[in-house]
Amino acid sequence: MGVDSTRSAPSHARLKSRLRDFWNAQTVYWEHLSEEVAVNSDNRSRAASYIPEGSRILDVACGRAANCVWALGRGEYFGVDISMRGLQRAERTGLQLFCADAESLPFQDRSFDVVLSTYALEHSVDPAQMLSEMTRVTQQGGRIILLGPSWDFPFWYPNSLSTRAHKPLWRLRYSAKRLATQMAACIGAKSPFLIVEDPDAFSQPFEDDVDAVYVVWNFEVIREMKRFGCELLYANSDDQLLGSNPVVRLVKQFLMLFPAYRHAGSTCLMVFER
Repeated sequence: MGVDSTRSAPSHARLKSRLRDFWNAQTVYWEHLSEEVAVNSDNRSRAASYIPEGSRILDVACGRAANCVWALGRGEYFGVDISMRGLQRAERTGLQLFCADAESLPFQDRSFDVVLSTYALEHSVDPAQMLSEMTRVTQQGGRIILLGPSWDFPFWYPNSLSTRAHKPLWRLRYSAKRLATQMAACIGAKSPFLIVEDPDAFSQPFEDDVDAVYVVWNFEVIREMKRFGCELLYANSDDQLLGSNPVVRLVKQFLMLFPAYRHAGSTCLMVFER
């Protein structure tokens, strides 16, 4: 199927290495986001509004550090990204930027008042570890802000699976397996944290989320953060993607009555307090 929720450490490392090589080789990818795009983003503006003034801020998987246009006015900005190519394309000089893995942050415990990550969790090959690291470096009482796409419903999938998803039988198997693991998680089983083993980014032209490897499910992210002792302060999706078909809309609205799909939508902002 090209997706898996139980992966070995060697396969984890291989996928991360391939992604790093992909990001470091890109030009179109890094031209996609600029400070101008960031400053005109309502979603980034909302995320930044939860940063208290005077904070020490870490931007995890910051890419070109475009979030600095919002963060610099609210405190001391630090950025970290696994791709040196991305960091080298930052539009401002003098920023405190570090080339490092989001799943192994090079900072001491409780170093920051706010840890921010936008459109990045979906690119993590070990999202639970990334969330753990973000929590570790956040001060007690500090905030962790996550902004990005999610694919909560079992029949939703990222663009990194598009070449497979045009096959009806593949989509049926994918949706059935995903629904089964989600329902199991809802009654106490381990969260699936579904990973795309071979994203279309490695074989197809660039488009949004063609390099997504974690099929984000907001329910399991919230549950994992609670396990780390973090309280959810706010969660909201900018577009619920209900569609125009009245039957489909009704089905989605019904599913959203359940906790597993309560925050389903296009782009979700979640704010946690440690």
